[in-house]
Amino acid sequence: MYLLILLSTLNFLGLLYLTFIIYRKIVSQDKKPVSSNASISDDQINLINNSIQKVAIIRFNPFDDLGGDQSFSLAMLNSDNDGIVLTSLHNRDNTRVYAKPVKSAKGDNITLSQEEKNAILKAIKH
Repeated sequence: MYLLILLSTLNFLGLLYLTFIIYRKIVSQDKKPVSSNASISDDQINLINNSIQKVAIIRFNPFDDLGGDQSFSLAMLNSDNDGIVLTSLHNRDNTRVYAKPVKSAKGDNITLSQEEKNAILKAIKH
């Protein structure tokens, strides 16, 4: 039972990490200079501004009975600091995942934990 939970958690974290690597690769390719002949429409600019541009992850240990920082908060924000924060709380018996909306770097009608706030601030700084 514990092995299944551990493997599921590792699989989930691995997928998140791969998503982050792919995202970073796409972002680094998008930073190439645009030629002067290229024209960007207002719709394209709006799409770029509303896409995920700021990502940060904070790992932490919310429980005393675990030995490592196996829980995390992942913030994904656009240029206006709107987006979501995903939080996974892991203990010996189960893992819970929460998704919370973010509007202007604050919880959108929802309370954010200190770790979630830290992930949002880290995403904004980077």
